[in-house]
Amino acid sequence: MNRPPPASVELGCAKSPSFDIANSDRDGGYPSTLENESTNRLLKRLCDLLETQIHKREEQRCEDDKENEMDNDWMLAAAVLDRICAITFTIILVGGSVLFFVMFATHP
Repeated sequence: MNRPPPASVELGCAKSPSFDIANSDRDGGYPSTLENESTNRLLKRLCDLLETQIHKREEQRCEDDKENEMDNDWMLAAAVLDRICAITFTIILVGGSVLFFVMFATHP
């Protein structure tokens, strides 16, 4: 008996024909209904697993972006503090040097 080929089956994440090449020799070249159901369940579980993994990676990327933004904010604050310290050090060094030479030159 020739059966018509199976129709596309809704798998949850993609539509694909449910034809199983490994079992195509039995029953006129088409898998049984039980094999279709178990294959569909397996494919659904795989799709769910992939969606979960993708969702986890998106969450991790979002967390990484927030951490990078916070790191950049702290780096900016450190750069500002570093610049303030450098300017203060330069003013004290130049002022102290000028004061030392003025006192050394005017003191007998």
